[in-house]
Amino acid sequence: MQNTAGALLVALAFAIPLSNALTSVLTALFAAAMLAGQAAGSWRGRWHAVGRHPAVLATLALYGSALLASLWSAAAPQAVLGQLLRSAALLLLPLFAVALWHTPWPRRCLQAFLLAMGLTLALSLAHALWVRLDAGPWPLPYKGGGDAIFHVHITHNVLMSVAALAWLARACTGRALAWRQRLAHGLLAALAVFDILWLVPGRTGYATLLAGLFVLALVCCPRRWLLHWLGGMAVLCAAALWMSGSVQDRLDRTWREIQAFEGAGSAQRGDVNLADHRLAIWREALQVIGQRPVLGHGTGSYRQAFCASAQPADMCLYGGGKHPHNQWLFAAIEGGLPALAAYAAWVATLGWLLWRQRGLQTMAAAMGPSLWVVWMVYAMVDTPLQLLTERHFFPLFFVLLLSAAQDAPRQAPQGTAG
Repeated sequence: MQNTAGALLVALAFAIPLSNALTSVLTALFAAAMLAGQAAGSWRGRWHAVGRHPAVLATLALYGSALLASLWSAAAPQAVLGQLLRSAALLLLPLFAVALWHTPWPRRCLQAFLLAMGLTLALSLAHALWVRLDAGPWPLPYKGGGDAIFHVHITHNVLMSVAALAWLARACTGRALAWRQRLAHGLLAALAVFDILWLVPGRTGYATLLAGLFVLALVCCPRRWLLHWLGGMAVLCAAALWMSGSVQDRLDRTWREIQAFEGAGSAQRGDVNLADHRLAIWREALQVIGQRPVLGHGTGSYRQAFCASAQPADMCLYGGGKHPHNQWLFAAIEGGLPALAAYAAWVATLGWLLWRQRGLQTMAAAMGPSLWVVWMVYAMVDTPLQLLTERHFFPLFFVLLLSAAQDAPRQAPQGTAG
């Protein structure tokens, strides 16, 4: 059962970038394997060690805040149950830890994820060439939004950001690799950056990529090379701004949205942005929080609470009725101060654990702080715990990167923060 659970997680790491349906099926099979393994005694001795881990305790506390807020929720029972089921993806984190820590499966999961992202990258580049050659209808799965293939452009770019960081971390830390292998990883990272900045539109991907690269520089770069790395990032940003029409269009759109938002009256709140209304949604969400700031409106109540006061009503019909595009605001609306405190403790615990293992000479340890920063940036402009791909991907990857501290000896940090 241990081998079955590990193999299912390798398959899951490969499936997450490719198919939501396959992700759901593999997650259900993994949960069944964990239950069968529990009955067979496969996890004897593992639960106790994992249960004391700070990341697991913080995760259980965060899910506990959703259970607590369900006690005073005014939402319909099916809405409460639906939100509790979505939040139950948090419980995958301790289950993943039980199945993965002190096993060879984390390395295989990372390899499977990068294989899937390599396939995604190759198809994205091929689609771009196909369109430019006007070769006719694209014959393979395609989600639209530039050259995004299996997911919408935001998810595509966030996952590609993580893949670029992983390939680059491998090139930086793989001293046992031949120079050709390190060069190949660096080339894959460069192609992933090109895919994000030039081929697939989306401001979220720009932010997660650049934030992750900055933190990776702090972790991996020797002090004498840090300024060169940061200078290279500045050159990259300037080149993207100058050469990429997609980047120019997105930045121009962002500036126009901010200007429109600042000049909008209260009656125009649903129409102040050109497309995605995020600034208006956030302002409306703050007003909903103000209605019940201490305990929140209860688990599963977000849509009911937001749509009751959203003006005009099309703000509810658009993205604001699903979630506020901000994980902090979602926690405050549904769970109030207890949920906010639990979420803050969760991200702080993960950040502390990933940062303190940065001195380990592994790819996972090197990119751990970068993944945390990707989460923080992403959670400021979206609500990843509400999205199927993201609420499976991040718990799995947090466990994969935390596993570096479980198996590798500690060495002196290589970056500037030591």
